Amino acid sequence: MKFKNYSPGKRALCVALAAFLSGQTVMAVALPPTERAVVHADAQVKGKVTSDKNEPLVGVNVIVKGTSVGTTTDPEGNFSLAVPENGTLTFSFIGYLSQEVAIGNRSEINVQLVADTKILSEVVVTAYATQKKKDITGSVSVVDVKNITKQPNGLVSGLLQGQASGVTVISSGQPGAEPQVRIRGINTFGNNTPLYVVDGVPTQNSTNLNPNDIASIQVLKDAGAASIYGSRASNGVIIVTTKKGTGKVAVQYDAYYGVQVPKSGNVWDLLSPTEEAKLRWIANKNSNLPINDPIYGSGPEPVIPDYIYPLGKMEGDPAVDPAKYYINPIYKTDDDYNKFYRIIRANKAGTDWYHEVFKPAVNTSHNLSVSGGTEKGNYMISLNYLNQQGTMLSTYLKRYNLRANTVFNVNKRIRIGENLTYTITSNPQQTELSDLNIVQTASQMSPIFPVRDIMGNYAGIFGTGYNGNNPVGTLERLKDNRTLGNRLFGNMFAEVDVLNGLTFRTNFGGEMYSGTSRSFVYPTYENNENTKYNAFSQGSSNGYAWTWTNTLTYKRIIGQQHDITIVLGNEAYKSYFENLGGTTRDFYTFDPNYTTLSTGSGIQSNYSGRSFESLNSQFGRLDYAFKGKYLLSGTLRRDGSS
Repeated sequence: MKFKNYSPGKRALCVALAAFLSGQTVMAVALPPTERAVVHADAQVKGKVTSDKNEPLVGVNVIVKGTSVGTTTDPEGNFSLAVPENGTLTFSFIGYLSQEVAIGNRSEINVQLVADTKILSEVVVTAYATQKKKDITGSVSVVDVKNITKQPNGLVSGLLQGQASGVTVISSGQPGAEPQVRIRGINTFGNNTPLYVVDGVPTQNSTNLNPNDIASIQVLKDAGAASIYGSRASNGVIIVTTKKGTGKVAVQYDAYYGVQVPKSGNVWDLLSPTEEAKLRWIANKNSNLPINDPIYGSGPEPVIPDYIYPLGKMEGDPAVDPAKYYINPIYKTDDDYNKFYRIIRANKAGTDWYHEVFKPAVNTSHNLSVSGGTEKGNYMISLNYLNQQGTMLSTYLKRYNLRANTVFNVNKRIRIGENLTYTITSNPQQTELSDLNIVQTASQMSPIFPVRDIMGNYAGIFGTGYNGNNPVGTLERLKDNRTLGNRLFGNMFAEVDVLNGLTFRTNFGGEMYSGTSRSFVYPTYENNENTKYNAFSQGSSNGYAWTWTNTLTYKRIIGQQHDITIVLGNEAYKSYFENLGGTTRDFYTFDPNYTTLSTGSGIQSNYSGRSFESLNSQFGRLDYAFKGKYLLSGTLRRDGSS
């Protein structure tokens, strides 16, 4: 935000320091004004902002309501601002409640800020325990869940963009593709993905979470906050807590329907065929190279042909007689391929490859939940269906989520419960970060090439001396590829209040998952380098991971001055993964209901693999607060890995 009458430099540094050092949330209260003179339009108003202890406050934003006119208080808490007649000043600051003060005919307004203890006492989940916001010593961002769930995005990680300082989210835009989440930049040359902890269970997969089920999200950004999770927390930790039922039975239905429309206009700033031809001529002349373009000719000026193939032919030429045309898109032999006679009409207006690859896409979501609770326990059951079509051809995410969360109070000291979710996903993925990805291929295609030839088959660069594949053909040939995933994720827990202030908790959680995939490689005919075979691939994978965590938590307040929290725990983790698959060539028919690994006549190739990992960890944490002002925190963890 830009303010008028604002001096940068030292004030900006003071604002940052004030935001870091301040441990209280406050609200503004206007003191009795001191009238000095009648304020006319654009008159000058000055004043001072202090705390309830009469200490000057630096960095308070002072803005004329409804305008961009504003300033901030200096290190002495003073401000001065040119204001319009009969305006209203808004005083606000990070972590503070805003206050509006009418200017009236005053030339001086002094404001006092008073602590808001309600926000300070808000309890958030930090690692294996909970803390009040005012007692947190590490760098922790609390995400506004109500705000992010208003966004129509099926992935929790994608919703984090702009919701927490220091967190960067880079998304490919492909449905179901896990965004790159970076907490305070890139930390290693390897994996930079943060650790997700969902209801106390660590996981690296957040794509199966239903955003409607989330109650809170905390981002642990520095070593002080995240180190209790050990070696897996080097890239930060994102703690997700799902909803619980409260009060009377509540039935809630949420749905949205939307259409994503690709940006209109010449998005990639593509040249027309004429402009491209002229640039080729200029480039050759500047390089002192002979001009001999397979499409535009070799004369002093480029000539836009009527046909790309046969090369450079014009309308009426016997070579472009449709009777000579022959292409069999599902050919199976080289002899058939060698008989092809292609006729491709030039697109003199230019092909907009961006809008050929990207089309409007419909997104829908339906969520039904039932929740409730009494003194004896609570429950929350939800069912979600998400259908997110991608703007890129042949991309989509279909996901079904079923969740059941329950807590039962056995007696005043014992609680048991579970949080379980079952997910089914169908989500074929396209190649992203490589020189073969569709976006790069489409952006490099010459505009003179059409999408299809004179008979509606795919057009391409065959025989032209150009390079690249028809991106529309590449995508549409993926239409029968399928992936299907199943995942059961959750935990079961028990809590026992052993003594007053001493609680034992055991939590066993994890996931079981399986997946299948199939894909078919169609023969191509439109490119300079064609795939002259057909092939079918099929694969499957399955695995599991479990985490068993046992903790003792001791909380005690001594003399209303000493607040002590001690957490001791042990955690065991184990994971296993295996996969297998195969590929067969030379199918008689390309019908997806017929193609299997056993129906091809070519040689079959197979693969398989497995991996496993285990950890055993011990950890401890001490949090101490004196008079709610002076905080001390220490963490110790040992990880033993297989």
